[in-house]
Amino acid sequence: MAAIKEGRWDCQYCGTVGVLGRHKSCPVCAASRPEGTKFYLLTDAEEVTDTSVLGYAKMGPDWVCEFCSTSNAANLGQCRSCGAARGTAPAQAVKEYKLGEAPQSGDMDLDQPRPSKAAPAKPKYSVGQIVGAVVAFLLLCCCGVWAVNSLFTRDKTVTVAEYSWTRTVEVEVYGTVTEEDWELPSDGRLISEREEIREYDQVLVGYETKSRQVSEQVQTGSRTYVCGSRDLGNGFFEDVTCTEPVYETQYRTETYEDPIYESVPVYGTLYTYEIDKWTVDRTEESAADHNEPFWPPLNLASNEREGARTETYSIVFVDEDGERYPMELPYEEWVGFERGREYTLSLSGLGTVEGCGEWGYGS
Repeated sequence: MAAIKEGRWDCQYCGTVGVLGRHKSCPVCAASRPEGTKFYLLTDAEEVTDTSVLGYAKMGPDWVCEFCSTSNAANLGQCRSCGAARGTAPAQAVKEYKLGEAPQSGDMDLDQPRPSKAAPAKPKYSVGQIVGAVVAFLLLCCCGVWAVNSLFTRDKTVTVAEYSWTRTVEVEVYGTVTEEDWELPSDGRLISEREEIREYDQVLVGYETKSRQVSEQVQTGSRTYVCGSRDLGNGFFEDVTCTEPVYETQYRTETYEDPIYESVPVYGTLYTYEIDKWTVDRTEESAADHNEPFWPPLNLASNEREGARTETYSIVFVDEDGERYPMELPYEEWVGFERGREYTLSLSGLGTVEGCGEWGYGS
C-alpha cells in the first residue's frame, strides 16, 4: 500500500506557516483555509500510521463552500459552518509530482506566490567558459607564433657563397620489348600463352558444428518503487508507485554452424608477346657549382628521342659571421644573384628566410 504523509500549508491572513494539512482553519487566526491553497510536503515528513487520520486522507479532496468560503471534508454534503449544500462547489485540485518535485514551501499570497526555492549555485565556470578559455589559449599561442614571425623579423647582410644546379634529361629508345599480361594488346605479337593462376576465390565447401556460451537478460520478477507523490487536495500526500521488471544475466550453451571455405584457384591465360614502344633507356645529367647551367648534351641515335626534363637550382648565402643560409629557388630568381655582391636577407623570428633583397624570395 502506498504510504501517506501529512502536508502543510501557510495562512495567507496572519502569516502562520507550517499549518498541519488536516486543519481546515488557521489555528492562530481561525481563518478558513481558502480555495487554491498550496499544500507542500516537508522533506522529513513521516508516514501517517493512525487509522483515523488515514481514513480522512483517503476520503478525497476538500471542497470550499461557495457562500461562506469554509473548507469542508470530501464526505460532507453540507457546509460545516453555514449548512449550505455543497451543490457545484469545486474540489481542491489533485496534483501529481515526479519524485523530488513536490513543493517544499507554501505561498503567503495566493495571487502572488513566493519565489521558488533558490536554484543550486552554479559551478564557478561553465562548460562553455572552459571551452572558450581553451580556444582563447590556442588562439593566443597562434598569435604568439605570428607575433614572433612578424614583429621580430630581422635583416641580415649576406653574400652569395655557393651556387649549385642539376639538370637531367631522360632518353627514350624505340624498340621491341617482351612483356607478359593477361590481355594481348592489339599491336602485340604473340610469342606464347599458358594457363596460370590469376587469383583465388573463397568457396563455401561445408559447415562445422560448434558450441559457444551466450548471455541473455532474463526477467526474474519485478519491483515496485516510489516514483513520485500525489497531492490529495486535502492536506495529505500519497506516494505514487511504479513497477519495473527485474532482469538478471543468464548463460546458456548454443550450437551453431561455422562455415568452412576453401581457396580455389582461378586460372587465366597469360600472354607473352613482343611489342614496339618507347621506353626510358637512360638519364643524362649535368651539374656544377657555377651560375651558368646548361642541359646535358644528347647524342641520340635514330631510334632515340628526348624524354622528360628535370631541373633544380640551389644557392647558399653567408653572413659576416659565417652563418650559412642554403635555399632552393626557381631558375628565374636563382639566375639573378651574383657572387660577391651583398644582399639583404630578411629572417623571421623563427629563423626562416622571408625575402632577399630586390628579388623578394619567399614574399
